[in-house]
Amino acid sequence: MRLLRQIAWGTGLAASAVAALATPASAATTDLGTLPGGTQSSANGINDTGKTVGWARLSANATYATRWNAQGTISRLPNLQGGTGGQAFAVNDAGVVVGQANGSHGGEPVRWNTDGTVTDLGAPPGDKGGIARAVSDNGVVVGETYDATSGLTRAARWNPDGGKTTLPSLPGDRQAWAVGVNDSGVAVGVSLDANLHVRPVRWNPDGAVRQLPVLPGNSSGSANAVNDDGEIVGMSAVSTSPMGPVHKTAVRWNPDGTVTALPALGGDDGGEADAVNSLGVVVGRSTHGSVQPRAVRWSTDGTVTYLGAPPGSSGVCAPASVNASGTTVGECSIDDPADATLFHAVRWG
Repeated sequence: MRLLRQIAWGTGLAASAVAALATPASAATTDLGTLPGGTQSSANGINDTGKTVGWARLSANATYATRWNAQGTISRLPNLQGGTGGQAFAVNDAGVVVGQANGSHGGEPVRWNTDGTVTDLGAPPGDKGGIARAVSDNGVVVGETYDATSGLTRAARWNPDGGKTTLPSLPGDRQAWAVGVNDSGVAVGVSLDANLHVRPVRWNPDGAVRQLPVLPGNSSGSANAVNDDGEIVGMSAVSTSPMGPVHKTAVRWNPDGTVTALPALGGDDGGEADAVNSLGVVVGRSTHGSVQPRAVRWSTDGTVTYLGAPPGSSGVCAPASVNASGTTVGECSIDDPADATLFHAVRWG
């Protein structure tokens, strides 16, 4: 699980060279809750009809892939035969859902079909297990699988005809994972170098990998999402060591490959962009130093707006997906005197 979408190699932020462009203003927010008897939930994807997917936890050892309909009603997605539980990461406009489900041999990349059945996508030759993280409207799936011998993570693509392909890491790198794909077959993600720094990459439809530039003076970054126009969003970072402090700035890569910093909220100094819709609207996080993230939206001209938090939340929030109408989903912390780590799936707009 990813608690509030912090990546493992650090959570600090550096000063952004771009000033905030707007006064924070909250959007309407809804706590989507969790399964009956559950403790936590997270929303990872939303499509243009308002269907939302993610996961909910009933106990420390019982996490289930879930779907919310447009009215916010939650239901469980089916398990693989021989396994219990899983997570859903994305849903396309046809209602096809992808993620990971626990099978008889561990976590497997899966697709939940529109008829409600679940399919184990399998792994390319030489790999086993994995996670399906994104699905295009024409059914191309990307994510990661694991080398059966070394256990190293490799980016993967599954075609609608059932073909499975490993996507290459950058030359000299040994690991990579893909987290976004568009209808042209362009995939995005990261490649991990020998010093354990992540580098933002895009894969062309033919599988060729290309490193994306980071901001001047930065050394690392991640590409988190891509839309059908080829706009890519993510973050650019300065890190003092692989597992040490990381200073992040939210960025957008234009279709020509150039990178642009996205501003933080007034008083903040960094952040990360997590998703972009078909119109170029971006959602993500704004942070000041060690302060926990606030959910934000960037308009097509780069103006940043605070999305707010639902009642009962401390305001620590992380968007994950945005649809064409601007409706956004993610997660927010929930105030609980007995447990400060609880969070719920949230919808903005």
